[in-house]
Amino acid sequence: MTITPVEIWLVVGIIFILIEFSKLPGIGFLFLGLGAMSSSVIFYFYPEIQNYQVASVGFSSLAWFLVLWWPLKAFVYAKNKNLGKDYFDIVGMQVEVALEDIKPGSIGQVYWSGTIMNAQLSSKEKVARVGDKLYVLEAKGNILICSHNTKSNLK
Repeated sequence: MTITPVEIWLVVGIIFILIEFSKLPGIGFLFLGLGAMSSSVIFYFYPEIQNYQVASVGFSSLAWFLVLWWPLKAFVYAKNKNLGKDYFDIVGMQVEVALEDIKPGSIGQVYWSGTIMNAQLSSKEKVARVGDKLYVLEAKGNILICSHNTKSNLK
């Protein structure tokens, strides 16, 4: 029993799609997976094209990218009503106090998504100690306004 290019590219396409939805979302494996699966269908009906497998997968992936990019982008960001205002809808997310305590009224620093960002406590907050978890109430420029309150108590 021999394995044909049709079967190989079908399996490769399924693996790419599984990787996209489980391990590395947003990298583009969806387009590569759809391109590989489309190419396997093309190879099934037109076996003479099998001499150009890599080019076929590349062009099929490009075609899927061109067809799906804007609809997928609109779908992913449709829930975000304030696209132009703040960072990536950071409001409501949890951050961790970094480097030194943040006193009310002063600007300190927090870790968010592996990055150190400027933060300030909202009014009537107690001192936030290093390692404390805070929640972002709003973003004003490059300063996050944070609170000790849980997500359910956000404005």
